[in-house]
Amino acid sequence: MRIEITCSDRLGILQEIMAIFTDFRISVRSGEIGGDSGDKVYLSAPGLLMTQYQSIERALHRVPGVRKVRRIALIPSERRHFELDTLLRHVAFPVLSVDREGTIVAANLAAARAFGVSQGQVAGMHLQRFLPRLQLEELLRGITAPRYGFPVTMRGRDFLLDWSPIALADDPGEVRSLAGAVLTLQQREDAPERDPSREPPPPSVLWDIDRRRDCCLRLQQLAPLRDALLIAGERGSGKSTFLGAAYYLSPLAEYGQVRQFTGAEFTPLKVAEAAAMAETAVLLVDDLDLAPDDAQRSLAERLLHGRFLPRLVVSARSLDSVYLPLRQLLAANAISLPPLRSMRPAIGKFAHIILRNLGDRTASLPADVVHALQRHDWPTNFTGLRGHLQGALAHRRERDGGELALGDLPGLPGEELLPWRDWGRGLSLPEQMEKVERTILTEVLAEMPASHHSSRELARRLGISHTAVANKLRKYGLS
Repeated sequence: MRIEITCSDRLGILQEIMAIFTDFRISVRSGEIGGDSGDKVYLSAPGLLMTQYQSIERALHRVPGVRKVRRIALIPSERRHFELDTLLRHVAFPVLSVDREGTIVAANLAAARAFGVSQGQVAGMHLQRFLPRLQLEELLRGITAPRYGFPVTMRGRDFLLDWSPIALADDPGEVRSLAGAVLTLQQREDAPERDPSREPPPPSVLWDIDRRRDCCLRLQQLAPLRDALLIAGERGSGKSTFLGAAYYLSPLAEYGQVRQFTGAEFTPLKVAEAAAMAETAVLLVDDLDLAPDDAQRSLAERLLHGRFLPRLVVSARSLDSVYLPLRQLLAANAISLPPLRSMRPAIGKFAHIILRNLGDRTASLPADVVHALQRHDWPTNFTGLRGHLQGALAHRRERDGGELALGDLPGLPGEELLPWRDWGRGLSLPEQMEKVERTILTEVLAEMPASHHSSRELARRLGISHTAVANKLRKYGLS
């Protein structure tokens, strides 16, 4: 039997209500508090008899604050469960939910049929078993924005997967806010032609570590908008990866209409073709700064006069490298990716992830190897780091395995990238060193909270004595 009790919000009233059921030796199996005004208590007592209920009802009415007691068919959570279960049973496409480890919690009948198992078997199985190529680890990370239109293949059939995270907190950047996700799968229609430029980009990992995390959060904010978006960064810094992620973070990915070009092939004719696409389409242009000037000019004119309907997402070496009118249109929604050399403390983490993606999950990185990687300036960023690690793995295999050693990574550290000749022209070596030292101290102080400004804290961060730090601060007038 299920009971609804309408009562006032009084301290201790719930304890008095439950004491009555205890006095009558009735086991309450479940319950909840709610109602439209938050003034109702719902209790489920399966073994309650009618004669017992009548006595309990009289006792409940004697509790100060209890206004009404009545029997009901279902408590609200049960009604929601049965309604949702009935609704999902009649949905023709697969719908399922997973926890934050990727284990399937629940799935409808269509999902079970797509997986090729009975509905009773689905719960408790791991999603990766059915979608082995899905970037599940990345999706289950703390960036809790929806992902739309992931192309996946299951049992020989092509689907588009929509991923809607279940967040327990309002802050989308907090890892603890992610409790799992709800997935829907829509079967893709067979395309009459296979045009590579019309295929969605491959899903990839963003690596939201160190300074890249701020870029990931900004991408999460800007990707669902309609305005044109620019991803700027050096070669190998992840522009193409963020370009593809912007597509999957946009609700327009549900429609699956996408065109992608490199800047070199983005001619005025391609601009005209793209302008004829629907509002629900997405245009991805990698390295827009390499596109011909007349193509960039045509694109700017169409955007400026509202004659370009699809969502535009582009990448470039920098905002300044883009045609000036385009630069003005893209400046408001631009994301600048940090170079790898600005994230030296995280290079060990990046290297570990790359080794794992290269298929070597057992490779370890000793401290001296990590230190050598951190000292290098990485002019080609992650592309160069990946190449070095591939070579290191090959060298390690030739010498019969073991952990990676410095000998497996020849040539590190290499040539420095700092523009000594540009800003040091006319200065002596001591003067140049003083400029570098003063700049480092200024930047580290700016990053520290004012309450933590002390020579000892600064010395700890810089790895020198606090006396030396105090002397330098006095020398440069920074104390």
